[in-house]
Parts: sequence; C-alpha cells; structure tokens
Amino acid sequence: MQSQAPDNSRLTPSTNPQPVHPAMPSISWLASRCLEAPPHPLACDRCQAACPAHALAFIEDATSTNGGPRLLASDACHGCAQCIAACPTEALISHDFETLTNAVKAHDRDQPLSLACHRVASEDVDHQRHCLRALGSDSLTWLKARVAPTELILRLPEGCADCPAKPDTANQPDAWLDEACRAARLVSAEAGAFAPAMTPSVSRRRFLLGQPAATLPSIPADDAAPRARRLQRRITAAQTLHEPVAIPSLSLNVSACQAHGVCVRVCPTPALQESDTGELRFAPLACLDCGHCLSACPEGALEMASSTDTTPRTLRESRTAHCFDCGRSFTPEPQAIRQPSPRCPACRRDKALLQESFHDLFG
Repeated sequence: MQSQAPDNSRLTPSTNPQPVHPAMPSISWLASRCLEAPPHPLACDRCQAACPAHALAFIEDATSTNGGPRLLASDACHGCAQCIAACPTEALISHDFETLTNAVKAHDRDQPLSLACHRVASEDVDHQRHCLRALGSDSLTWLKARVAPTELILRLPEGCADCPAKPDTANQPDAWLDEACRAARLVSAEAGAFAPAMTPSVSRRRFLLGQPAATLPSIPADDAAPRARRLQRRITAAQTLHEPVAIPSLSLNVSACQAHGVCVRVCPTPALQESDTGELRFAPLACLDCGHCLSACPEGALEMASSTDTTPRTLRESRTAHCFDCGRSFTPEPQAIRQPSPRCPACRRDKALLQESFHDLFG
C-alpha cells in the first residue's frame, strides 16, 4: 500500500504585522501585502493621501525583514484609521475593526445597528469607533447587509465638519459621506471633545488589573499577498442586498498590443494572466484597480473603465507568430495572421523609418 504524503496545508506559517506607532497598537502594517514593499514594489500612496494629519511615511529600515521600506506614523497621528479604509490590499490592519466585526456578527438581526464616533455620547449607540470614516465602502456595505432588513444608523457629531479627522474636501465632494448616505441613516448628535486615540506604550493601570494589552493579529502566510479583498467583500454584501456594484473593467487595443507581457509582470494580483501561447485573460474580481498595468504598457494599449460584469474574459486570443526579421514572438493583427512573412510592429517601424531615410537622402 502506497503511503500518502503528509498534509502540510494546516502547517502554514503565520506572518505578524508591525504596529505603525508604538502608542497605536490597534493599527498595524503587513509588508507582504503592501504594494510599496518588496517583492513588488509598486508606487502606491493611498494611505498617505487619506491621512488628514499627514502622519504616514515610508522609511528605510535596516532591521526590516523584507529588505525594503517600512510604514511608520509620526506623533501627529491621532488614530482616525482612515488610512486603513484607503489601503486597496488591506496591508493596514485594524484590531478594533476585527473586534467590531465579531460584535456585529453576534448582533440581533431584528434590531437596528447604531454606530458612533468617540465624540458622540449616547445611550442609543451599540458600538463606538474612534472615527467612523475608518469604515470604507466595503465595510459600510457589509454592515448594511449584515443587519438587513433592519437599518444601519451612523451617529455623527454636529461638529464633524470641524473635526481634525475630517479630510480636506474643500475642492471635491466628500466621497465617504456619499457612501455613508447610501448605506445608512445618518443622525446628527451633540459633539463632545475630540481626543486622539494614542495610548501609552505601557499602561500601569492595565498591568495592575491584569488586563492584556492589545495584540496584533496573526496573518496566515497563504493570505499575506495583495488581493482584492475589499472588492470581493463588497460584491458579496451587495449580492445579499440585490444591489449592483461597479467593478474594474479592462479593455485591450489588440492592434497596438505587442504582447511583451509587461502588464502581466507588474500586476500584483492574478487579475492578468498570460498563457504560453499568448492568450491574455482578465479576472475582474481579482483586480485592485491600481492602474500599474496601464502605466507600464509602452504602447498604452490598455484602458480601464467600470462595469457590473464579474465574468473573466479574454483580452487577447492565443494567436502568436514569429517575426520574419528578428524572430521574436508577437501577436499579429487579425488581417496579418495569414501573411507568409509576418513582421512584428518594431520591425515594421524600423523598416518604415529606413525607407523614409532612404527617400530623404536619394529622393
């Protein structure tokens, strides 16, 4: 009898996120999910752009295990956690949100769910967070679906417009407020004093009472890569609510594409896949809408839009040819497939340039 190989799927090691600030144990950063860190690295500053205090920065860290930069928050950080909602790959992780998620799962579906920020003092509040803007569109949709058919209530302080945690939206609409209006009923409440979420790195009271400090989550290694988790969470919740969701839709100009595979190599997720025969496929549910494939394509052959279609599709058929001049594999245009001596776009341009130069010199 042939022995079976041991199942190592349950022995997957875990990856521990790092706190962004010693006094902010509830917000941590996982380098392997971040687009700014190796092995990518790709330019992404959404967390920094979302921070109203401009407190986040990537710095070189000699002790970093990934050999790249590390995300740290300065003392200007007041813990609003809007950076977490802005991160497309969930490289920023909130211990408080995990606590809220578990509490909401235990909530009675027949009762409305009321959330408030720390500035609202009300007996009608089920749960409080330091800032409700830490709830991204995926979280708001999930909360709405979780309590359906009852309602989600967000209690915002009257002085929300003057809050230090409010982003600068003077020249643009407040996208979060629009999302909140669609997902919940907003209730204005009396505003208390604003207080940063910073906590002492060592709490004497917590130590004397024997209360454990906030622990960072442990992420399994098979879940430590960039993925479109937010998009998939929002789609799942929207299906419960029978609501449409706009998802990324990628199109390809086949006549301009040279099939060199740069777009596939820079894609941080399996959204773009290329077969050995040259077929290029796009999976909308795996797309982060980061735009790196668009900026990396030398020919500008890719274009991003939005759609409600979640079906994977083929952007380029499995048609390859070998250039008669240079021998390089390329995808010919439909009208050039049956040519006896196909030439790639680069060789065609070189030939046309040579002919123009010959004409200029000799008439």
